[in-house]
Amino acid sequence: MLIVLVWAVYFINPLDVNSVFDSSINPDNVNITFTGDVMMGRGVDKHIKENKDVFAGIINLTKSSDLTVINLESPLTDSNDGINKEILLKTNPSYTNIIKEAGIDLATLANNHIVDYGTTGLFDTMNNLKNNGIDYVGAGANIVDSNKPVYYTIKDKKIAVISASEFDGPNCPAATQNTAGFTPLTSNYLKQAIDEAKIQNADYIICNFHFGQEYVNTASEFQKKMAYEAIDQGAYAVIGNHPHVTQSIENYKGKLICYSLGNTVFDQVLPGTKESIIVVLNINNNTPSLEIYPMKIVGTYPQLMNTEESKNYLDKVQSYSTNVTIENKDTGIGIINF
Repeated sequence: MLIVLVWAVYFINPLDVNSVFDSSINPDNVNITFTGDVMMGRGVDKHIKENKDVFAGIINLTKSSDLTVINLESPLTDSNDGINKEILLKTNPSYTNIIKEAGIDLATLANNHIVDYGTTGLFDTMNNLKNNGIDYVGAGANIVDSNKPVYYTIKDKKIAVISASEFDGPNCPAATQNTAGFTPLTSNYLKQAIDEAKIQNADYIICNFHFGQEYVNTASEFQKKMAYEAIDQGAYAVIGNHPHVTQSIENYKGKLICYSLGNTVFDQVLPGTKESIIVVLNINNNTPSLEIYPMKIVGTYPQLMNTEESKNYLDKVQSYSTNVTIENKDTGIGIINF
């Protein structure tokens, strides 16, 4: 007899008070929640000083999964020694406990801002996460360290998560054999990480890539190339970040690619940057399904859209996605079965 866990997400929407979203999850499934970019500095910091309940609007999502993953878009550091770069991002390290209290298990660090305050900021970040019981992946003391997958055993299944970033350059220094940094997204390093996960007998390999063109809803040729390579080499799913807007979802050889989830906690105001998705990947005997939760940023904090807003947004995502059909849209929660 199957026991169905009903996952209810209650939230207060400025337009529709007391809207309710319901999602049913089989407890035998492995369910993994992925958010978009999380940056708790700059304009977000001002709101945190007034109200620290950053994740209140999505807390049932982040706390209810077997594993919850964020892309941490800024170092957790007090350092003022920024690198030579136009836009520098950082987050008060005391806010690490806010991330922990929200049920976040893993932060992907391979992105174009994680070394904004050099190796000092990077090591501060890794130490702050570790001291608060949050795992990280995609950065380290050298390229060997940064390119190691992180592993979880969930319901007798071994999950490997890999993180890498497209943006390696003078203002975004990647790890090398002798220097700390993030993992650059190259075919060679990707193969090494996936091969390592296979050696460790991972049942499912999930890649998180920081790639693509900002503010564009369609994937670049480089994004497609690297996502296809990952799946061809054995990845089960590819989840992307960086463009700050939602990009296409694709079914490639029966495997999932979400090219960009958009922002989750951020202070951007450009068109499209305040609407995005949070996704829950459900794995059951090698058959995946994806739950899609449209959300919007109010101020700088995320909350789920109401039913009508969600349906309209899911229609939009469907319009630029490839080889997938988003079902269940009238309920406000999209579902893709593979």
